[in-house]
Amino acid sequence: MAKRCTRCGNFLMDDERFCTRCGENVANIAPETPQYVNSGTQQYTNNPNPVAQSFQQPGQQAGAPVPPPPAYNYAQPAQQQEMSLGSWVGTIIVTTFFGLISLIFLFVWGFGDGPECRQRYCKAILIVEAISVGLAIIMMIVFGGIFGALMSSLTDYIGRNGGYRYGQGTVAIMQMLGIM
Repeated sequence: MAKRCTRCGNFLMDDERFCTRCGENVANIAPETPQYVNSGTQQYTNNPNPVAQSFQQPGQQAGAPVPPPPAYNYAQPAQQQEMSLGSWVGTIIVTTFFGLISLIFLFVWGFGDGPECRQRYCKAILIVEAISVGLAIIMMIVFGGIFGALMSSLTDYIGRNGGYRYGQGTVAIMQMLGIM
């Protein structure tokens, strides 16, 4: 006896839970009963390859019924673990609002056991955070240099003009901050 996948029509063994071609869940499909042709010899009519059925096996009598193919044990696809809406909301809140704790949870959930969708989400967030930190460092270097150059030229300008243009209070504040 064999059964067929409802999605792709692939022939399957009775004990298979998933289609070996498309992965469809076929655990609740009833097996088909073989149908015979009455032409003096019994042959299976639901064989997916009727040409191969007409060839005799060595040592097989002419007209003998063709035995069904052997059963193969295929690895079953892993069940996808789904996350509820509440789990997603909790994951997003924990990985967004708690600073260093969020980073710890991202590593634990990203590289530990748990739903694959959560692992992928946490790994993606870690990649985005690494890119953000790298860009922030680059921006600090670039704009820090620009700001330093501007402050240097400003202090030179104020030093040349004295406190007449900006007032003695501005010069005193800049000296107190160490800018001048």
